Amino acid sequence: MRLASSGSFFLPQSLRMRIFAICFIGTHVPLLSFVAREAVRGQFAWGDLGVLLVATLIGTAGALYGIHALLSPLKLSIEGLQSIGRGEPVTIGPVAGPDEISELLRRVNEAAASVHSRLSTLDHAAHRDPLTGLLNRRGFFAEIDPLFAARIGGAFAILDLDRFKTINDRFGHPAGDQVLRDFANRLSSVCPRDTIVARWGGEEFVVYFPRTDEVAAQRVLAAMLTSLDAVPVGPTGLPPITFSAGLVEAGSEPIERTAERADAALYAAKRGGRAQVLVERDLVARAGE
Repeated sequence: MRLASSGSFFLPQSLRMRIFAICFIGTHVPLLSFVAREAVRGQFAWGDLGVLLVATLIGTAGALYGIHALLSPLKLSIEGLQSIGRGEPVTIGPVAGPDEISELLRRVNEAAASVHSRLSTLDHAAHRDPLTGLLNRRGFFAEIDPLFAARIGGAFAILDLDRFKTINDRFGHPAGDQVLRDFANRLSSVCPRDTIVARWGGEEFVVYFPRTDEVAAQRVLAAMLTSLDAVPVGPTGLPPITFSAGLVEAGSEPIERTAERADAALYAAKRGGRAQVLVERDLVARAGE
């Protein structure tokens, strides 16, 4: 449905000036009528004219104040709609009254709340893994890119559950899903608060430890391995779940290159017997021996 606004060729384009023009004409009709009558009579009652002029000026000032107060909510509505367009949360003050402007403000508030809720839902769906609740790959990059750009350093690890396909094949996908959920919760719980944890895909997870060296990061992941042996994840009756990990220093290079190095260390850990956290630095040292 197309909506058209009413207007006039003879009135200003600005709504504020249109209202002022109408009010100005309305408040000056008595003064103009009085001046016209006195001109016809050929005489002026200056005292009456002065009183009428003062009253007209007071009326004009009142009209200007009223126009400003009347249009202020409209300005808030316009700013609110602009914020909605930018995806920003909007709340337009308390709204009261049965008039059209109050109804407009209520509708803007409702639209803002609805749009913000939908955007939050879409953002969560776009950046979160629905099974584990962790960040997905897109969400991980969104979180980590600014940190890598700032070159704050740290440690980066890729984890892969050992022989996970066997779990799905022998016990079914629901059991495998439970393992992934429990593992994700355990990993998030053992990592420091500022650590960024994500599901990389399938049974792979990534962890970024900001401002942390490999020794401290390896200690955290090794504790994770020990906890899996003491308190297994997944449904009862499953064989013990372990993981292999490749851990590297996160320096000034792009995240993609860091991920490649961690992936290489991960596969070396797999080839070396699984259930271990292999630091790239140790791998290089072994190669040099």
